[in-house]
Amino acid sequence: MNKNEEYKNKINELENNIKVLNNKLIEKDILLKEEKIKNNSFNKKIKEIDNISNKAKIKIKELENEIKLFRTYYHFSSNEKLISIKFISTNQDINYTVISKNSDDFSKIEKILYDTYPKYKDSENYFLANGIIINKDRTLEENKIRNNDILTIGINNLD
Repeated sequence: MNKNEEYKNKINELENNIKVLNNKLIEKDILLKEEKIKNNSFNKKIKEIDNISNKAKIKIKELENEIKLFRTYYHFSSNEKLISIKFISTNQDINYTVISKNSDDFSKIEKILYDTYPKYKDSENYFLANGIIINKDRTLEENKIRNNDILTIGINNLD
């Protein structure tokens, strides 16, 4: 009888262990399903990002080709760049921006300025970039003029 009772207790204990393990298995299955759902969601997001990335790469390639065509059409060498220069006068009469190549002679840019402000064409003018007087016979690059620099125009004798 004692043996029988012992076996029954052991069986009950084992059945309880099986129930606990089954519950843990069910919990693990639920967690696994949740993780699979998260994983699928992440995979979808990765695919979306890949699609966006691929579209961006295609757009970048198109823009690179456009730049090449632009540089060829406008005869840009590999070291030439477009830069923006802002002119302001000491008397505050001039506030003008020009876009040109860094390899353009300053005299060419000066002519563009005088086409817009003809009354300054016949005056004695000097130009400062970063506190240094500009040599009109040199290029913008040789004068160390960079993109978005502000050039000050000093007018010596305006009639």
